Amino acid sequence: MKFIPCEDCALRKMAPFKQFTTPELSYVSALKSGQIELPPRTVIIEPGKYDGQLFTLFSGWAYRYRVAPSGLRQIIDVLLPGSLIGLQQLMLGASDSGVESLTPVTLCVLQGRSLNEIFDDHSKLSSAMVFALMEDERRADRRIEMVAKQSGPERLAYFLLELVDRLQPLGLGNDSMSYFPLQRRHLADLLGLSDTHVSRSMTELRRDDLATIGANSLVIRNRAMMTKLSGYVIGEAEHQRLLL
Repeated sequence: MKFIPCEDCALRKMAPFKQFTTPELSYVSALKSGQIELPPRTVIIEPGKYDGQLFTLFSGWAYRYRVAPSGLRQIIDVLLPGSLIGLQQLMLGASDSGVESLTPVTLCVLQGRSLNEIFDDHSKLSSAMVFALMEDERRADRRIEMVAKQSGPERLAYFLLELVDRLQPLGLGNDSMSYFPLQRRHLADLLGLSDTHVSRSMTELRRDDLATIGANSLVIRNRAMMTKLSGYVIGEAEHQRLLL
């Protein structure tokens, strides 16, 4: 993929992301040192290991995961375009989480300048970063609560509604249809279910004409009933996210 300067980034102009002042854009442009393309199933960050790299997911899907001592994988979050990859490891050192590409991805490599300048010279950028991290944490907390209290079909319905509401502002779908590269094993690792239980939950949503998943696509057929089933509440973003 041809190198795209930050000034020409179409993703940056989308509504979810903070619009920069000229000095802010100049700093972020200098922060980006390159672009790399990776195929699906590529480990971007390995759990417990970190080489100091920081990336922005420019295109494609990835996921953050942990591996339990038993060897079982737990997917923590699905990463969509605009996600910052490696910040936790950069700030805290090596962590027990990793990141793997789900589809072909393009990553912006952020090594041109020190990230500390955000906190020293660009307070509005650092605030946007904190708000984005808090929003991600809130979404993860809601999912933990969901896993603890809900049945398989309820968990799946909740996640699917949450996902389409994240995709729509990125121009990657609408409130009823989107591209969907997640496989049954990914949903099992994400929702704390077995593959068999995920399959049964998908069948139940399809049988009740609520949603269908197939051929890398998701179709929401009855959002109102899925909302009632899952207890899903739209999480309104109070602040624009930081896109580095």
